Amino acid sequence: MLEALEAFCLPRRLACAACALSLVVAACGADAPEPMPEPDPYVTTPSPMEQLTAADYGGLDSAEIGLNTPWTRNRVSSSAVPDTMVQLTSVSIEQQDGFDRIVFAFDADVPAFRLVLGSDGGGGAGCDGSGAEPDTPAHLAVEFTGATAGDGVDGQVAVSELPVLASADQTCDADGTLRWLLGMAADTDFRMLEMRGEPRLVVDFRHPG
Repeated sequence: MLEALEAFCLPRRLACAACALSLVVAACGADAPEPMPEPDPYVTTPSPMEQLTAADYGGLDSAEIGLNTPWTRNRVSSSAVPDTMVQLTSVSIEQQDGFDRIVFAFDADVPAFRLVLGSDGGGGAGCDGSGAEPDTPAHLAVEFTGATAGDGVDGQVAVSELPVLASADQTCDADGTLRWLLGMAADTDFRMLEMRGEPRLVVDFRHPG
């Protein structure tokens, strides 16, 4: 009698144990997928040939292009601070086919930099970005660390009726921080190219349409 009762109960005990184990596995999430990492807003790539065409060079030597970004509205930065303070030697502006371009030239390496659209916070005037913003539909703050402006650099560059770039003003040069605000006549994408050879930071603004 006892043997018959044991034979009757054993399968049920095994079934209950299997059920309990399955509940524990489900509760622990053993098969749950890992969450996707957040995208890094600081976008750079060392492969310019994958992003640029001959029309994009606009007179630049393609062999001297180092870091660059595709068209973006994200923050872009580089933390490579030079060993010694570098000087900004010139700022020039030109219109190319499909984009406006501003070029910051330095006497040594390109310093650490940060490019931030005004709508992304910290895009105002002054060394901390909390000052007044340009009276334009959009603007880009360009901040260099480990740099100062040379004596021959005008803190305000004249801009003549370009499709996007409307103004270029230096708003800070103190304690190794150099900051420019670039007024934009349209809310559009920008991209960055860091040049070797003669150290330059190039910022392009895509024409609307």
